[in-house]
Amino acid sequence: MKVQLYTKKAGLSPVSLFSYHCVFGLLLVCTAAAPAYSISRNDSKTKFSFRIIAVADITVKGTVTDEKGQPLPGASVKLKNAAAGTVTDTNGNFSLNVPDAGAVLQISYTGYELREVTASATALKVQLQPNNKVLSEVVVVGYGTSKKANLTTAISSVKGDAITERPTTLNVLQGLAGKAAGVNIMTNSGKPGGNPAVKIRGTGSINSSNSPLYVVDGVVGADPNSIDPSIVASVDIYKDAGSTAIYGSRGANGVIVITTKTGNKNTSDIAFNNTVSFGTLQHEIDLLDAPGALEMLRREYDYVPGRLAPHLDPSSTFARKNELFNADGTPKYNTDWQKEATQTAISHQHSLTFSGGKDDFSILANISYKNNEGIMLNSYAKQINGYINVGWDVKPWLNLKASLNVGGYQSNNIEGNTLGLNAVREMYEFLPFMPVQYADGTYSRKGDYPGEEDSENPVKLLKNVKDVTGRISTLGNIVGTFHLAKHLNFVSSFSGQLNSNYENYFAGNDVFGVSQQQGGVAQRANTLNSVWSNEDYFSYDNTFGKHHVNAILGASWYDYITSATKAGSENFFDNTFSYNNLGAGTVIETPFSSQIENQLNSFYSRVNYDFDNKYLFGASFRADGSSKFRGDNLYGYFPAFNAGWRVSNESFFEGLKSVISDLKLRGSYGLVGNQEIGNYPTVSLYNSTQSIFNQTKSAAVTLSSFGNPDLKWEKSAQLDLGLDIAFLNGRIELSGDYYNKVTKDLIYFVQQPATTGYGGAYKNLGSIRNRGMELTLNTQNIVGRDFKWNSSINFSVNRSKVLDINHDIIYPWGGRIIEGGPLNEFFGYVREGVWTADQAAEAAKFGRKPGDVRYADLNNNGMKDAGDRTNLGNAMPKWEGNFTNTFTYKNISLFVDLEAMYGNKLLNLTRFIMTGSTPNVNSYSEILGAYTPQNQNSNIAQLRLSTDSFSDNEVADSHYIENGSFLRVRNIALNYRFNKDLLKKIKLSNLSVGVNVENAFLFTKYKGYDPEATSFDASLNQGVDVYQYPKPRTIALSINANF
Repeated sequence: MKVQLYTKKAGLSPVSLFSYHCVFGLLLVCTAAAPAYSISRNDSKTKFSFRIIAVADITVKGTVTDEKGQPLPGASVKLKNAAAGTVTDTNGNFSLNVPDAGAVLQISYTGYELREVTASATALKVQLQPNNKVLSEVVVVGYGTSKKANLTTAISSVKGDAITERPTTLNVLQGLAGKAAGVNIMTNSGKPGGNPAVKIRGTGSINSSNSPLYVVDGVVGADPNSIDPSIVASVDIYKDAGSTAIYGSRGANGVIVITTKTGNKNTSDIAFNNTVSFGTLQHEIDLLDAPGALEMLRREYDYVPGRLAPHLDPSSTFARKNELFNADGTPKYNTDWQKEATQTAISHQHSLTFSGGKDDFSILANISYKNNEGIMLNSYAKQINGYINVGWDVKPWLNLKASLNVGGYQSNNIEGNTLGLNAVREMYEFLPFMPVQYADGTYSRKGDYPGEEDSENPVKLLKNVKDVTGRISTLGNIVGTFHLAKHLNFVSSFSGQLNSNYENYFAGNDVFGVSQQQGGVAQRANTLNSVWSNEDYFSYDNTFGKHHVNAILGASWYDYITSATKAGSENFFDNTFSYNNLGAGTVIETPFSSQIENQLNSFYSRVNYDFDNKYLFGASFRADGSSKFRGDNLYGYFPAFNAGWRVSNESFFEGLKSVISDLKLRGSYGLVGNQEIGNYPTVSLYNSTQSIFNQTKSAAVTLSSFGNPDLKWEKSAQLDLGLDIAFLNGRIELSGDYYNKVTKDLIYFVQQPATTGYGGAYKNLGSIRNRGMELTLNTQNIVGRDFKWNSSINFSVNRSKVLDINHDIIYPWGGRIIEGGPLNEFFGYVREGVWTADQAAEAAKFGRKPGDVRYADLNNNGMKDAGDRTNLGNAMPKWEGNFTNTFTYKNISLFVDLEAMYGNKLLNLTRFIMTGSTPNVNSYSEILGAYTPQNQNSNIAQLRLSTDSFSDNEVADSHYIENGSFLRVRNIALNYRFNKDLLKKIKLSNLSVGVNVENAFLFTKYKGYDPEATSFDASLNQGVDVYQYPKPRTIALSINANF
């Protein structure tokens, strides 16, 4: 080896690859064969010359192959702990410059395990092995878990991170929207929390509940709204009978299983998440401004020639005329009530989590606080939650898990009394030529203009009416797992849920049309729900040879108690006391109290068997006994069967595995029930009342409803056929399902003859069918060293059909339910336009005249009657889908979430009320296109006063049934994650910042605020829109840190 000493003070000269030593201030360089470069420098302080030697990179070449030796194009080859990297070419070859032969390369490819190799001057041959992590992922199933690869039922899984993609998410259901095919979640209001309505595979009942069953950490029937989304680890959605039958009488509408986070052993972590957001009205609907509203009024009065509107009539001297109008009748005010009644909603959310553990112990504790303002004035939702989860291996034969979740929630409900004169309605209807307040400080009223509906303006209602609702909730659970033998466990759990719900209402003694007549109204209502449960079951899991068996056998007991009270008073001399002192009111409202109880006892079992990881079989059975039923119908029995074939594990499939990496066929059939029918439908009920006997008011009891002791369980039989397929080692994953669900023995309310004096009783009759298809596609479109692009699409179709309802006809809002037809169908008249002057003679045959609405005479009998009604569309979409894309470049990620529904209709009851021929409130701008002698080609009747001749205006009218199809950009999220090497210096393990735009864009032809809406029960009245609370566009800034 040659040793050289360099003392030259300048220049760049080639040397050799070296090792070096520093002796007495001299740099000794040991040269070898490879060239390097040196830069000389004179250091005056040390008084000697030396050179900084920079080593030239060496070039490493190699080939990357799969487990069969086939080349892997596009594999990532990266220098460990550095930015340098490349990807393999179409033949799997790569070439990369590295600092020296000791460098470590990290080689990865989608669907394969990461491998690290040391650089070498000779060509490398790197073989990657498949990563079976995805197939070995564990899915929570009823009373246990299952490997995803061996799952034979229809279960969709959503990670906790996906639930909180929108950082302003207030509850789990809001975050779950759009995440799973076949799960329809309508966010039906823009108020904080969104009022989500959940349907899994359609509506299966008419008089019973259509909501799914919720299970939180094994606690069946838990309230999902009591769980903060930030502590959710995963959500599993059971959609077919094969997965839900283990829950028996409560599984007919699907099951949503929420699993919360736990601490990791031998680690410790502190996570701090913060979000601040700003919400604004996404768009205004097209309402009349002041000049437009006055033109509408002028036309109403001008229906009778020569009749003048009050603001144009010199003889009309109503009280506020000079304050509202100029001498020529033009308005002094032009108030945009959509702006006056809304605000920029500033919200903030905070979550602090401590987690960790040791070999035999783990713990996670979380506290979170959310303060979400609504975009309507004085609307809000506040929530605080505390959560702790502990796991402890007490003994080799005993493991304990305990969790406790406590929290409080409070909101101000400004949209109560849907069809009443509430603040949201007045935001739409209030006259724009009125000010918020007059110069003397008095709030304006619509009745300040003669002949108009008299009501308070929305700003006063929002400030002077309080309807505060809330809850205090506690959910506790302790689970003991006893390891009786190597393959046999016994699990026992005890849980308790306490929910105290309250509503405090106050409207002052000066709020016209609400509480002024009563001198003010104050009410307080409280409802206490308690649920106690015990689950005990044996669990057996064993693999012997090519056989694997998993089985459970258990029993459960549930006890439900609900008590409620309500009190109120009226006539307050002052508004100071609000609802805090009911005694300040001199008129006492009739108090109310109640208590209901029911119990459930169940026995259940399940066996799953697979042979050689190819042939999969399963069966479950549950017997439920409910206090809601009597006699021979006390117990219901619910079996299910499922099977699957992992085709890709067959030997004949080996040649296809390079393209189709996994293929599984599966199917299930089972019977599930629905016991959510109220508490006492099998017994006759009595009401307390007061009657006059001998001129004295006395307490009395009357029969209120008939019971039916022969009532049976609703039962749903469901067939599911599914396919799971993956291509290119999981780079493309496709899952599809076809289902057919028939609900029989519908618990149906049958009307009694009017002569009985009673409404009716529940009976078992009729059936409903839901049939549909679901597809989920996950792809990794680009997997580069620095850039990645992943996509996810879910798509679902559901068709409902009423098979039998005893030949009855049910009329929900604007709709009709008949045998042979679908649910959620709108039914009414077809508006053809308005009768014109040339059609006067024809109009007279129908009792109408020019300017009146003209409806299609579908039965051709020369008159408008019920026979002219027809189907007008369905409130449920023909299909719905969700499309997400995640783009990642180094530490930056961009997430885009698109939501689409097609073919759904809405009944815009708001337009029906506001655009009739005799409006006495503000209206949509379209009303100025109403019929006039000069404009006869119109769909809107000639305007007139209510005292003038009447023109038809049907609720169920094709003019008000609108196209609800839409495409929504639900979320755009940009996130930056800081480099971990940098974070280590400040004791952080993770730090990211992000900005989200939620409800960014909405593309629709619907004339209301949002086509995803209902103002009533979503089961049978989805798509009926009456003065909906508008949805905001929200910009959120977030910062997340881990220590």
